[in-house]
Amino acid sequence: MILHRSKIVGSIATLLSGSVVAQGMTALALLLTARQLKVDGYGQYAACISITSMLAILFSLGLDVWLLREGGRTPSKIAELASSVLSIKAFFGLVWMLVLWILAPLFNQQSFPTSLLRWSVILIWSDTLLATSLTVFKASLNNKIPSILEAAADTIWFGCTLLLMSYGLKQPEDYLRIRVIVSLLALALTLFLLVRRFGLHYDLPLTIRALHESFPFSASEFLANITMRADVVIISVTLGKTATGLYSPAVGLVNMAFLVPLAVHLVMVPVLSNLHQNHPQQARKTARHTIFLSLLLGIGLTLLYYIGSPLIIPLLGPSYAGSVAILQILSWLLLFKCGSYAMAAILVATDQQVKRSSIQVIAAISNIVLNLLVVFWLGIKGVAFVYVITEVILFAGYTWLVVRKK
Repeated sequence: MILHRSKIVGSIATLLSGSVVAQGMTALALLLTARQLKVDGYGQYAACISITSMLAILFSLGLDVWLLREGGRTPSKIAELASSVLSIKAFFGLVWMLVLWILAPLFNQQSFPTSLLRWSVILIWSDTLLATSLTVFKASLNNKIPSILEAAADTIWFGCTLLLMSYGLKQPEDYLRIRVIVSLLALALTLFLLVRRFGLHYDLPLTIRALHESFPFSASEFLANITMRADVVIISVTLGKTATGLYSPAVGLVNMAFLVPLAVHLVMVPVLSNLHQNHPQQARKTARHTIFLSLLLGIGLTLLYYIGSPLIIPLLGPSYAGSVAILQILSWLLLFKCGSYAMAAILVATDQQVKRSSIQVIAAISNIVLNLLVVFWLGIKGVAFVYVITEVILFAGYTWLVVRKK
């Protein structure tokens, strides 16, 4: 893989353009869903997706990041890498779905209704396999296809949401089912294109190696999910569906903005991995440019979200007025998150995944402990502050590791 600057910039621009469309369509779909379901219904919808997303690490094993790194280092093995990761996720994912399907009635039905939880399980399984399939293209810097597919899938989801609203449907299951259908169709199409572009060549030794090397990546993904999802789960368990419904639109909008720095991250992991192995001096220079670009994005996103937060009321209705303050608090998260993504790309490329996980352990434990301390005292505003503090811990820790490595 020849790494020209124009190819790197073009890859970032391609992913960013796709992410902007996808982010916009996703935001509109979720806002319309929240408006139609009202606070309580949307609280259940968001709670079920959050808890299944956290539990997905049991079969995803963080292997998408591993695939990005290995695909950047050995692009000639991309077909074997793709087959290994997809086979692992498909097998363990089916077992995971069966177990959660059986256990669903045991969850708190006020926050996690059985039917809604089961549809969420199917959605997360499909979305996880879809993410892996798209990662194969990203690892080889073929970013046009995933950008188009992501944007198209989210646009179709938005259109289907409008259709459901036109029929006056107000049950969370209706809106979750349509997400499942769109996700499964996108997965089928992506797998078809993947096979045509790269082929799939199963390699048992490589599959065993992927499982053997997966632990630091799975630990990292699990800890990242805690920092991103634990807040919604804790609120749904302690404060109930109404508080979850007020908090979820704000945190959902902010989390969707992560698509922008994530686009830079997904391009730079294979690029920096390749440069670190073959051109260390150029790798350091490229890393500095990545940090600068990411922080610049963070400043812009923070200002955009903070200033635009009052728009949530005309978009969702007066019942969501309490979400404005939450969005203003969480907007500061974007600055540090953009920086964290840049630092994380450098850590993965320089084989510091284990050290990265140690920082994530500190952040995840801090997140849970602080949330449990403030949730009854300060409510959802306190939980929002904890999310920002958690990201500051991650950014500071990652930065320390990067500087120390130099």
